[in-house]
Amino acid sequence: MARLIEIAAGISNQWSLAAFVVAAIIFLVLRIQTRKVSSIGWIAIVALVIVGIIPTLASTYLEKTRIVDRNRAIYHLRTIVLGPTATPVEDAKVWASASSEPKKIAGGWQFDIPEGSKPQDGKLTIYASVESAFLTGKSEVQLGEDRNPTISIRLRADTSASVRGIIIDAAGNGISGARVMVVGYDSEAVFTGTEGSFSLPAHAANRQIVRVHAQKTGYTAANEDCLAGDSPVTLVMTKR
Repeated sequence: MARLIEIAAGISNQWSLAAFVVAAIIFLVLRIQTRKVSSIGWIAIVALVIVGIIPTLASTYLEKTRIVDRNRAIYHLRTIVLGPTATPVEDAKVWASASSEPKKIAGGWQFDIPEGSKPQDGKLTIYASVESAFLTGKSEVQLGEDRNPTISIRLRADTSASVRGIIIDAAGNGISGARVMVVGYDSEAVFTGTEGSFSLPAHAANRQIVRVHAQKTGYTAANEDCLAGDSPVTLVMTKR
């Protein structure tokens, strides 16, 4: 009896457990009545156990099949890149937030993403840029039932960079209180600090050339074409 209880405790599937219970009852009844189990009794017991095991085996098989199918399923994500005037762009650089390499196809790019490789939340961001034209863009897609989704990315001028530097005199000393601006954005002008330093939105992309203008009473105005981004610029102002 203790052995039967121990076996029953290890069965989690309800159909298997039911079959085991019925088989155990038949076994005990036959055991009590005949002091032994007949061949017919054994056949009935084995049949019930098999009936109980089949649902468990089938469930396990189906679950493994679903996992294999999910891993084999592939999303074919087509990406179309459009320029600022909504015309197709063929020479863009395209990449994804998840690890997947695009391949060039007619009219755009395609990402082949296995089901097992997609992000946990199903969201994927596709980026595109044309560095020579300082254009950039991105688009987000939710990977779901559609295995062949299509998205478009509209490129716009990249204006995310800043410009920073220092204003000095002919002797190399920082000039404080000088008014500095990116030409074309006078309303965003700033005044240099005690050491002549400044930082401004460039309204341009990294390494794009912008013109910086600085002025202060008693000094000649200075203009400098410089690269937006991390490289600092130095403007020299001389006293009048």
